[in-house]
Amino acid sequence: MILKEISIENIRSIKSIKLKFNLSISLFYGDIGAGKSSVLKSIEFALFGSLTSSDLGGESLLRRGENKGSVELTFSIDNDQFTIKRFLSRSPKSGKITQLKDSYIIENGVKKTTSVLELRKKVLSLLHYSVIRYEKAKKIPLFRYTVYTPQEQVKEILEAKPEERFEILKDVFGIEKYEIALKNIDVFKDNLTKNIREFEGRIRQIGDQETLISEKERKIGTVQENLSGQEIKIKEKDNEIENEEQEVDKIQLEWNEYRAKLNEVNRKENKIKDTKKSKDKNRKELEELIKEISEKEKQLKELSSSSKLTSDHTEKEIKQKISEIRNLATKNKEERAITQNKIDDIDKLLKKGKCSLCGQKIHEKERFEKEKEKSIEAIENLTNTINNTASEIEKLEADAQNLNEYNKNNIKRESLKTILDEKKKRKLSIDKLINELEKNKNEISSVLKDYGIENLEEFKNIERNLANQYEGKKSKLRNLKNEKETLIRSNSSDKKELEFLKEEVKRLKNSIKTRKILQKKLNFMTDLKEWITNNFKTLLRNIERKILASSAVEFNTYFKEWFKTLVEGENIEVEIRLEDFQPIINVNGHETPFSDLSGGEKSSLSLAYRLALNKIINDRYQEIKTKNLLILDEPTDGFSQEQINRMQFIFEKLNMGQMIIISHDRNLDSFVTDIYNFRKEFHETIISKGKTVLAEEPSLVLKSFECPECTANLDISKKEGNLVVCEFCKKPFLVQW
Repeated sequence: MILKEISIENIRSIKSIKLKFNLSISLFYGDIGAGKSSVLKSIEFALFGSLTSSDLGGESLLRRGENKGSVELTFSIDNDQFTIKRFLSRSPKSGKITQLKDSYIIENGVKKTTSVLELRKKVLSLLHYSVIRYEKAKKIPLFRYTVYTPQEQVKEILEAKPEERFEILKDVFGIEKYEIALKNIDVFKDNLTKNIREFEGRIRQIGDQETLISEKERKIGTVQENLSGQEIKIKEKDNEIENEEQEVDKIQLEWNEYRAKLNEVNRKENKIKDTKKSKDKNRKELEELIKEISEKEKQLKELSSSSKLTSDHTEKEIKQKISEIRNLATKNKEERAITQNKIDDIDKLLKKGKCSLCGQKIHEKERFEKEKEKSIEAIENLTNTINNTASEIEKLEADAQNLNEYNKNNIKRESLKTILDEKKKRKLSIDKLINELEKNKNEISSVLKDYGIENLEEFKNIERNLANQYEGKKSKLRNLKNEKETLIRSNSSDKKELEFLKEEVKRLKNSIKTRKILQKKLNFMTDLKEWITNNFKTLLRNIERKILASSAVEFNTYFKEWFKTLVEGENIEVEIRLEDFQPIINVNGHETPFSDLSGGEKSSLSLAYRLALNKIINDRYQEIKTKNLLILDEPTDGFSQEQINRMQFIFEKLNMGQMIIISHDRNLDSFVTDIYNFRKEFHETIISKGKTVLAEEPSLVLKSFECPECTANLDISKKEGNLVVCEFCKKPFLVQW
């Protein structure tokens, strides 16, 4: 991971700043309390959020008197660029400071708003830190001991008691999981004991199944023998049933034939009996019918001869004609009355000789007399017409009466015909019954003759014998079938028993197999429990010691070498106790406590210890992405300029891509590239960019691969333009070829 840029708003003593980082060694210079650590804590907060066990809680981060704060950090990992922004907010009601949920990450230009926890998980994943281990942790020791270790934490390790240091280093080296395993041994043993008891109970429940299998197999043999005998008996019954069914079918066929004939004979016999009873009655009825038929035919003949129509018209037509003539007669009578009135008026006029209305004298007497004569003639004609009409009406009424009488006679005639037809039908029916009586007698005689039987009773006895034979055979057939069904049920029951016995044997064998498996597992768990009880704790402790010991040997090498580099002289030597990383300090051959060292010696020992720890952890966790970033907190406190210059050798050994050194000592600028000056004005941190020796203009143009200052080989592949910086003495030079 390489830091690119950070923007900070209202964090600790910082009001608002924006810093850009170069791929170089940077110095944060300023007095104690100027705000240098605030930038480093902001970096850690941006990556992981609030960490209450690492002085990264909201109360310690948000600037006093402010309600909101934020940190935005831009960094790169393997050529991919990321920007993270986190927010802090103070609740106006409770005053509690919390992280806002609208934190976000920008990955290669794509912004994604996410929760606080999800953002930490994302960063842990990017850095290849353990997500499971640190996603809800209150501190991230892997970051603190590989990237940024505050000075007080280094002293905490150095001055801690051996058992406390051991616990701290176990967490740093990631071997606290073995301690967790030790704590879980009793739980695991309890589970093992529970499982052992359960398996023992299951094994006891299964018991000794071999004896049962032998008994079941003997019973299987017996049942199989029974089944074989049953199969033979069932086949024998099938043959008997088949023969009996043939006999039944034969008798049934013969019986059905006799029964059908007997039914027919009985039916005819019953008819004969019924016909005999009504024979005399039918004959008397027949004689009366013949007489009645004769009388009815005579009456019908008389009606036919006496009833003749006088008109061809229907009754409706006659009535309509009478109505029309009467209407005409009425009109003629009305016209005659009018004409008579006219004659009377003329007589009155002629008698008076003048008009009764106007009183004038009549001068046309002859005209009135002629009109009178015409009217009299008209009355005579009308009277004749009326008389003729009356005759015609009388004739029509007679025709109507004739038609009515004809219709009544016709109804009587039709009724007589119907009665006559019924009488004739009844006569035919009686004739038929008498004929059937004789026919049935003949048919019964014919049937008896066909079977060679003298009388009907003998025929009935034969039919009854056949019925009895049929029922006997049928009963025997039912018994055979019942016997067969009994055999089949017994056979089916034995088959089920056989199947059950086989399943039982199979189950018992599986139980034996299961018992063996359970016994094997039980033996394993018992051995495992015994091994855990007697050996596991020792093994875990040995693993812990081996891991720490393997790291301790390499750690001791770096620690001794780098302390020797920083502190020259034969009178002081340091090393660590391999079992607990306790620094052992010998001055003039005598072991000396850390507290008795000078300030420069303490700082040298702390820096050597811190850098050796960084080196071991980074080598141990090759996959982590923070191994090319190192932040040192006040590493040169009490150092001479000579010791500061010697630090370059150690930094070359570490081969870091990016370093940030926090110090209030300006003597470091001889080998740092960028310097940031920190100062406080009115309780607010002010940061300004300063110049270092390496930032000055290069004073020499090179034409070879050798540094003119320290004669070290220059790595021209790392030049920027025509500028190259010596990796050992950190001097810049122009290169021309």
